[in-house]
Amino acid sequence: MQFNCVHLTFSNYLTVHHYNSYRQFIRQKFGVPVLKIPLNGGFSCPNRDGSKSTTGCFFCDNRSFSPAFNRIEPPHIQLQKVINNTSNRFRAFIPYLQPFSNTYGSVEELSLIYESLITLPGVVGLAIGTRPDCFSDELFTYLSDLNRRTYLSIELGLQSAHDSTLLRINRGHTFEDFVKTSNRLADSGIEVVAHVMLGLPGENPDIMIQTARELSKLKIKGVKIHQLMIIKGTIFEELFLRNEINTLDIYNYSELLCDFLDNLRPDQLIHRLMADSKPEHGLIAPVWSAKKTDSLNIIHKIMDQKGSIQGAKFYSG
Repeated sequence: MQFNCVHLTFSNYLTVHHYNSYRQFIRQKFGVPVLKIPLNGGFSCPNRDGSKSTTGCFFCDNRSFSPAFNRIEPPHIQLQKVINNTSNRFRAFIPYLQPFSNTYGSVEELSLIYESLITLPGVVGLAIGTRPDCFSDELFTYLSDLNRRTYLSIELGLQSAHDSTLLRINRGHTFEDFVKTSNRLADSGIEVVAHVMLGLPGENPDIMIQTARELSKLKIKGVKIHQLMIIKGTIFEELFLRNEINTLDIYNYSELLCDFLDNLRPDQLIHRLMADSKPEHGLIAPVWSAKKTDSLNIIHKIMDQKGSIQGAKFYSG
């Protein structure tokens, strides 16, 4: 994964991109190119530290999913270094606390980190990656205040709207947990982004499309879509090597992705169409995950062929 550079000119997503692009939205919102910078906040996760589990989610390996995983300096130092190295090309930055659960701590601990990031020159907002079961009443109150002072985006891991799947992959929370947390954040005016994964074991296309339909009913501003990847050292690797699970090829994924987007609301922002990793970061399958540009070209070609339009199958009744 690379830093997310947001620099596209706003245009009609229905005719150009087939989906409501977050990159276009953020460029229009701030009027200048924006660099989204992954940072390591140094937090753990209740699904790994023994609070709920020591195994973690069966797909989880942040060494592969986050370029910030190995950074050990304080987050504001990590951020300042990137700003210094890119200030000749960018004037606006959004720090993104990415690995593990970045609301998993006391409000005192969290606020020290958050405040140290949003006060740096050039920072226009803050993105926080976390889980729906890592919030307290006190934290909701603090985040509501923070949202009044900066552009705040909370990225909540969900993966599937089906509790049977969440149990199967050891997520450690339910869909209802996600609904309650996302609603409470949204009711405070906070932008909520749902992370979902296509190709999870036990899910057929109809089940996956139902997740899109459930998300379309919620106060979700954005959706970040990933394909199932097999990463070395995860439980999914063990299942994959025993031929108990498999991954989607790029063509099947593209077809499924089109149907998924068609069932979302047309106003929901699409933050990502696919995840990417490299063999040197632990990627085992699918191999197309290591060829991001080529894979995105195939995805967009199939979107063109299908005439896919986000929200085309959305039903609000």
